[in-house]
Amino acid sequence: MQALKKLMRRIGHKLLRMAGDELPPPLESFPDCPDLFHQYRALAANKELTRKPGGWDYKGRFYPDMLTVGGGASSIRRVALRHCTGSGIDIGAGLWPLPGALPVDIWRGPGAVRCLTDIPENSMDYVFSSHCLEHVEQWREELQRWIGKLKPAGILFLYLPHPECGIWNPGSPMVGDGHKWQPEPEIVKQALRDLRCEILVADDGPDALMSFFVCARKET
Repeated sequence: MQALKKLMRRIGHKLLRMAGDELPPPLESFPDCPDLFHQYRALAANKELTRKPGGWDYKGRFYPDMLTVGGGASSIRRVALRHCTGSGIDIGAGLWPLPGALPVDIWRGPGAVRCLTDIPENSMDYVFSSHCLEHVEQWREELQRWIGKLKPAGILFLYLPHPECGIWNPGSPMVGDGHKWQPEPEIVKQALRDLRCEILVADDGPDALMSFFVCARKET
């Protein structure tokens, strides 16, 4: 049956070419297309995932596409901007930097031209980061580096994937080994306290984007 379907597709494509019609380009060929477009074919072939309208079923739980298209910082922007004022950076900004922040990213977007080492120590009023720290294996040491960029009493705002979101757990079909560890609210808050930061406000979540946030202030 599968071989017959492939044969029918090839015949259909050939008939279209013979008719002079061009096949539409694949979705992933469009500029700045959502991340999901690049991943879709591999995900659809993964036996752990079942495609359903508007999302994926993974281990008996439905996860909407909004969790996989990128730009998660937009869901916390309003809250973050209440605390992130003055001069600051967005670490791991990608294509969606926090408004007003200087983007820093090792991969893509406007921050790809900038490294964390370009930012002077004790110079920033705030450091914002959304869905980035989970990609760092030695995350406590990295967190200390981020805090080092803050002025005394500077603000660190972290937005991170919640452990209840199975598709973001390390080893899942969605992230593979891209996520090096699973952030948990209390572990992150305790790490910040250990680094001499005061927790100002936090929401252990999960929120609508299956995430949580912690906002902390560097000691003076």
